[in-house]
Amino acid sequence: MKKTNNEEPVEVFAGTPLDAGMIQSLLEQEGIQAFIQNEFMGNIAPWQVTAGGSDAAKVVVANADYEKAIQIINDYGQQ
Repeated sequence: MKKTNNEEPVEVFAGTPLDAGMIQSLLEQEGIQAFIQNEFMGNIAPWQVTAGGSDAAKVVVANADYEKAIQIINDYGQQ
């Protein structure tokens, strides 16, 4: 059985750099440390980061915060 590392980063959101920044801010307000992958390349050349250039910016959190982060994002989307 493989052990999971609670500090291993996992993706919780993919979208535009603007949306990713808003999600990062939302998570950090709730005490979850979040990072954006491909923030700059998502603006400059998104087609080099993802196929078709859609959803180039990714928000990642620690594996231990995954469930809480998903709940916060889902609650925010329902407002």
